[in-house]
Amino acid sequence: MFDHDVPAPRRFTRRNALAALAATAGAIAVGDVFGIGAANAASGSLDDSGTALAPARRMRLQPAPTPAGYSSPIPPAAGKLMFPLGIPLAKSNIYVLDNFGDCRGDRGHAGVDILASGGGNPIFAVADGELTQWYTNTGDAGWGWTLYVAATNTTYKYFHMQNNKNGLDIGRRVKTGDVLGFVGSSGTDSATNFHLHFEVRPNNVPTNPLPLIDVPAGVAVSPSPLHACIGLPML
Repeated sequence: MFDHDVPAPRRFTRRNALAALAATAGAIAVGDVFGIGAANAASGSLDDSGTALAPARRMRLQPAPTPAGYSSPIPPAAGKLMFPLGIPLAKSNIYVLDNFGDCRGDRGHAGVDILASGGGNPIFAVADGELTQWYTNTGDAGWGWTLYVAATNTTYKYFHMQNNKNGLDIGRRVKTGDVLGFVGSSGTDSATNFHLHFEVRPNNVPTNPLPLIDVPAGVAVSPSPLHACIGLPML
């Protein structure tokens, strides 16, 4: 005879097994989402102080990397600025025109021009800073960026670029060597006048960039055929 006071054993059916498996998976999933262990998730308790939600990790979005066929950013010598253009690996097509201060009508030239036949060279951030202005192709500067470095109160300007921000926008913080865009001919009097106009402005005062830039070996520096302005504003 059976003792009717003792419950009969529960039959372990396939349905029961699946239900148990689902309950376990649900507990694990809850634990994973909320940062707690599966056992605590199943019981609905937080036993340890370490099971609190961890703060989200903020990731810095990266600009697109240096395109194939060009040199990566070249670390500058101490006290110098990084050269702001990528150099073609097959053959250098770059030279720097020493034309800071040249007369341009009623003003002096406030930067130097770095010529790159064919264009398309990647343009690098020469310092860690914030992009504060994107110039549209409405004047003789063409498309371009202003990069501001608060630590030194220095502004860097890049003009005559392609209309390609490389995924960046105003307010974005960039790192030295990030690609800001590409050499174009916007704002010039010729569709083939490919070059970068580059300015350095500590305390917003135009300063000759050439002595500051670490010009790589193989990149020539050419004197300007024009004469320097005397007494005209540098704009």
